[in-house]
Amino acid sequence: MFAKPDDWQPLTPEVIAALPESPAVFEVANLVRTVLYVDRAHGKLRERLTSLWQDPTKLPVRPGGHYFRYELNAREEEALQMRLAAYRKRHRGVLPPINRAVERVRPAVRPVERPVERRVAGAVIFSTVPAQV
Repeated sequence: MFAKPDDWQPLTPEVIAALPESPAVFEVANLVRTVLYVDRAHGKLRERLTSLWQDPTKLPVRPGGHYFRYELNAREEEALQMRLAAYRKRHRGVLPPINRAVERVRPAVRPVERPVERRVAGAVIFSTVPAQV
């Protein structure tokens, strides 16, 4: 029997083992159900929650443990953006604490460098760095 979606469940190996291996979005909270993290499962809910539970650098250990709830949804990215928008609306535009920490650590997205074609004395030279003219 699967854990019920949208009901807070303890984040334990036994509960995780009963989850479907499906696309979903999920929220992780502390003992008093303060949401700490919102993410998507990348098509594998059980695997994703197992990796979070096993890695204290991703989900720091807390007194009382962690709880989670989930929503099965084939359109994970869209559902994730909706959950984050709803969270931000209730919390003055701020992301959950772990999402904020992840945002700070991610490197800035740089634009993709496109190859530039230059002709030098009849030869064609390709470079990923824009030409200095």
